[in-house]
Amino acid sequence: MKILGCLFDMDGVIIDTAKHHYFAWKSLADELAIPFSEVENES
Repeated sequence: MKILGCLFDMDGVIIDTAKHHYFAWKSLADELAIPFSEVENES
């Protein structure tokens, strides 16, 4: 089977990636000892 194309969803239009972005930012904030919550993430 020959692949004719590929679809990337980089901005969360097809799949909701907001939670994954929060976890990534939270992980970085934790490493830097910066308080970061879901409330702050949404603002």
